Amino acid sequence: MRHLAVINPARLLPALGVMTAIFLVSSQPGDQLILPELLNFDKFWHLLEYGILAVACLFACHQARHHSQTAIALGVVLFATLYGVSDEFHQSFVPLRDASLGDVIADFLGATIAAMLWWRLVRHELTPPKPASN
Repeated sequence: MRHLAVINPARLLPALGVMTAIFLVSSQPGDQLILPELLNFDKFWHLLEYGILAVACLFACHQARHHSQTAIALGVVLFATLYGVSDEFHQSFVPLRDASLGDVIADFLGATIAAMLWWRLVRHELTPPKPASN
């Protein structure tokens, strides 16, 4: 519960927006789903959207940076992956759509890549500079 207290509710808005967009796209029947022709590869889009979701969740956790960066990154990956699982379940009820383990794996990888990049960046920022040796 202590971790929730350090999240500014206004910083949750981007994550909620991304989650809403994912839900709305998943609600479209398969014959009405229009993806851009550029890289019309389903797994790429899953990787990208869940990477963006992870970044939005990390943005929401900004004030929690004094907590373990590893725990924050793992929590964001877990959250995004579970949202991906729930999205696949939701899609199983949409006409001409189905649930796919491959999509969940792509969701996990997108969130993991984003969280790892953030983790490396934050770890680098928090590492004190080494003193110059003469």
